[in-house]
Amino acid sequence: MSDTLTTQRNGTVAILTLNDPTRRNALSMDLRCALRDQLHALGQDSTCRAIVLTGAGGYFCAGGDLAAMRSDDPAGARVRLGIVQDIIRAIAAGPRPVVAAVEGPAFGAGMALAAASDLVVASEGARFSASFVKLGLMPDAGLLWSLPQRVGAARARALMLSGQVLTGADAVAQGLADQVCAPDALLPIAIAQAQMLAEGAPLAIAQIKTALARGIDTLEDVLAMERDGQPLLFGSQDFAEGLAAFRDRRKPEFSER
Repeated sequence: MSDTLTTQRNGTVAILTLNDPTRRNALSMDLRCALRDQLHALGQDSTCRAIVLTGAGGYFCAGGDLAAMRSDDPAGARVRLGIVQDIIRAIAAGPRPVVAAVEGPAFGAGMALAAASDLVVASEGARFSASFVKLGLMPDAGLLWSLPQRVGAARARALMLSGQVLTGADAVAQGLADQVCAPDALLPIAIAQAQMLAEGAPLAIAQIKTALARGIDTLEDVLAMERDGQPLLFGSQDFAEGLAAFRDRRKPEFSER
């Protein structure tokens, strides 16, 4: 594990902290590789049921590492982007629900990390910006997909074309974040939200995330996804446990089988 990413456990919740505050947790090659690898590992870890993604030092993520970006190295840019895309896939389509706890800047790819998460808790001092256009770049890290899902096509277009900065309260008002709170309450609230998600049936959560990440264009697409996924869940031990818990009027204990 890299020093630029720390991992803590709170029961079934894993807390991943971007830990390079001297660079406002910008996604250096070291950090992005560590985050990709840890997200994939947690997706295979049956003792982890939910993830909180946050940043150290009062910063969430300032985006890409500008020091590593060169206009004469398109091949290197493709490699760096591919790793970030793997991270976004793991967050948006991976089996574990992800709660982003945002304090300070979430700019560029940092905003994309938050937008791809299942829930976003923002501190009052959070700042969000699709800042790519101010550098002469198009949005990447999946933001062209994730931002319209959260805020709608018209608002997403305006935010991406302007690079407007949103406060935590603005982000909630526009649908980018789900909750705003005082800075000292940020991590406890995010962990509590993750613990709530962790109580759900993990196989069902994985199917929901896969379906939503794949995209739903028509009613027939939805019905086809149901035909593929629901019979598998009917045959799972988790469904049997859910039924038994409902009948016994108790809390279910899911096993991801």
